[in-house]
Amino acid sequence: MTLRLCLDVNVWVSYYLSIARGRGTGTAAGGVADIVFRGASPLGPVQLIVSHAMLDTLAFVLRRMPVTEPFADMAHDQISAVAGAGYLARPPAIVLGGTAANPVLDQEDAAVLNAAMAGGADLFVTLNIDDFIRGSRARTTTHVLSRREGKPDVFRLDHPRCPSGLIVATPARVASWLVHGEVPPPAVMARLGARD
Repeated sequence: MTLRLCLDVNVWVSYYLSIARGRGTGTAAGGVADIVFRGASPLGPVQLIVSHAMLDTLAFVLRRMPVTEPFADMAHDQISAVAGAGYLARPPAIVLGGTAANPVLDQEDAAVLNAAMAGGADLFVTLNIDDFIRGSRARTTTHVLSRREGKPDVFRLDHPRCPSGLIVATPARVASWLVHGEVPPPAVMARLGARD
C-alpha cells in the first residue's frame, strides 16, 4: 500500500527556512520532507499529494523572506518533480474551485485541505493544526486521536469526500512514525488499513 502524504505549505516553508539558516534537515519538518523525497517510509512507499496552487504559494512565501528567496524556484520545481515521479506518479493537481473544505474559514487553509482530499491523501501534515480542528477557525467534524502537552496533535477529520476520514497531524508526530519508527495510534493504523 502506498502512503499518500500531503504536507501543508507551512511545513515546506519550515523545511527550506531551516536549510537556508544552516540548520540542515534535523527538524521534524525536515524529517518528513526527507521521507517524501526518498519516496519510502517504514509504513511503505510514499506518494506526495500537492497542488499547483500550493507550489505557487510556497514560492511566493519563500520569495518574501530574503534568506529563502534563492530557494523559491528550486523548491517549486523540486517538489513538483518529486510528486510527478513518485511511486504512483501523481503530478501536482489542479483543484478547480470546490466547496469541500468550506467549514475551514481561512481560504488558503481550505484550498490546501481541498487538495489533500482531492488527491486522496491518507495523512495531512501541518504546523497549524488548530486551524483545521473543530473550533473558532473550523466547523469541521473532528475526532482527537492524540494530545501532547494538553493540545491535540493528531485527529481524524470526517468529511463525505473522505469516507474513511483524513488523518491530520503535526510534523513531530508524523516524524515519530515515519522517521523514528514509533507505532502510530490504533485509530491511525485503522485509517491507513482502510485505504483503497
